[in-house]
Amino acid sequence: MSDQAVVIAVAAYTSKAAAERDFQKLSSTDSGQDDLAAALVEKGADGRLTIDRYRAAAGRPACGLALLGGALVILAAPLGILFLVPVVATRTAWAGVGAIVACLWNDVPKGDLRHMSDLVETTQAALVVVGVDRTGDELAPLLAHARTAVVADLPPVDLDADWSKAIEEAEATGG
Repeated sequence: MSDQAVVIAVAAYTSKAAAERDFQKLSSTDSGQDDLAAALVEKGADGRLTIDRYRAAAGRPACGLALLGGALVILAAPLGILFLVPVVATRTAWAGVGAIVACLWNDVPKGDLRHMSDLVETTQAALVVVGVDRTGDELAPLLAHARTAVVADLPPVDLDADWSKAIEEAEATGG
């Protein structure tokens, strides 16, 4: 692969139903392309965050489940780790996830990152969306039912190469 545009967004909703409408719109818009990954995050009565549903491509980890999990880790670490545990099978794959987390952590503007994290933590329902070969201008209209949204376009990056390099390094060191 080569460098690709990456976009991350968090949209806050006043109700789960409103978030579900945009989740369905995202899913139908991405049908067959597999370049968007999204999770509907809900705050329970006890204040804990849970993932109600998610959508991500399984074929390319750096653009699917691992990318979505990486986004969740930088926004709400416990939730991201809980999401990744059942989908990341090996220690070397965890190295790949680490590369994605590092990329997102280093490239999302810190002000946007704090605002996104606050939205996930303080609203009843939120969508966390990551897109590859997409821009914020393409993503923002898909979040029409949100009370507010923060969308950040990241510098182009080769996620597949970063994923592969991290796995090779882990294998070389016995990971």
